[in-house]
Amino acid sequence: STGDGSIHNYNDPNEVRNCRLLSMADLKLSKDYVRDTVAGYLNHLISLGVAGLRVDAAKHMWPGDLRAVFERLHDLNTTYFTAGTKPFIYLEVIDLGNEPIKAAEYTGIARVTDFIYGIKIAEVFRHHNQAKWLRTWGDHWGMPNSNDAVVFIDNHDTQRGHSGEGGVLTFYEPRSYKMATEFMLAHPYGFTRVMSSYRWNRDFHDGRDHNSWMGPP
Repeated sequence: STGDGSIHNYNDPNEVRNCRLLSMADLKLSKDYVRDTVAGYLNHLISLGVAGLRVDAAKHMWPGDLRAVFERLHDLNTTYFTAGTKPFIYLEVIDLGNEPIKAAEYTGIARVTDFIYGIKIAEVFRHHNQAKWLRTWGDHWGMPNSNDAVVFIDNHDTQRGHSGEGGVLTFYEPRSYKMATEFMLAHPYGFTRVMSSYRWNRDFHDGRDHNSWMGPP
């Protein structure tokens, strides 16, 4: 661990997973008590009718610890779903291809977020890459297997430049954004997620959006 318990070297997978992200409190998921408590909360949500879960910052947790929690989850509530239906789970794992922690380490547990997707599709619909190459679109582009990926043109972070850097399309480029979204929904690769957002007045006075923290009006 580090002297203050926080992550300083993001190229060290052990430090990324064992130390605190941005000094936030960290749960010790290797302990059965913690696993039981987290799973108990998630099972309460499932009992209320929740059908799916998104795990934020999953790369900061050991794959085995997440698997141990998910193995404790109940099937979905039969009041709303067919008996034997499992919750839909996907994990936020930012892997642009050059990360020390790979999305493939998590794909055997649940689906993972495909951050490469938005960057590559933006290149095509901005005419920085030829559309003819889309004939091989999918895992041939260095992305996860279709059955492992959750795909999106942008999300709450990437539209603001907060993660998955690479200039994704957003609603600020409406024509290209709509075309890319239509392509995503028509193409069979991945489990698609459509972004719903709102406009804010961007401030790029030094090349960075200083208003990207703004909430909805």
